[in-house]
Amino acid sequence: MFGGVLTILIAIWIYRSAVRAKTENVIIWTAGAAVLFIVVQVLFYNINIFIIDGFSNDVGANYDRDLVDIGDRVTSSGGTGGIQEGFFGTVLGILFEIMPLFMGWLSVAFIRTKYMLKQELNITNLVSGITDVFVGIKNSFKTSEE
Repeated sequence: MFGGVLTILIAIWIYRSAVRAKTENVIIWTAGAAVLFIVVQVLFYNINIFIIDGFSNDVGANYDRDLVDIGDRVTSSGGTGGIQEGFFGTVLGILFEIMPLFMGWLSVAFIRTKYMLKQELNITNLVSGITDVFVGIKNSFKTSEE
């Protein structure tokens, strides 16, 4: 769900950047950025799955039982969870959730900076315009008093 919200925010960010830079094909840039974000996000989720599968132990046939007796399943608090067990597993789980979103944003920011805006790659240029998106959203809720 957060990925969907972030996709919308990225589309708004790209649209506003393209309009301000007077770029041609604003809608193409916006749609392309949204598609790029989703594709990179799915790619990194799959990479995460490959990493987890590569380090995990085989849970065997006993794992796929009825959900009636779920308390008997071995969990990360004391079982054979492999790479997802303990404190390191918790931190790794958080990283595996954040990494696809971050890499999707980073790929869109790279394309936006390098090819759409034709600016040099640095942190300032990569994140420029993000604050304007949130200010614009906040200002859209204001009513005009005449």
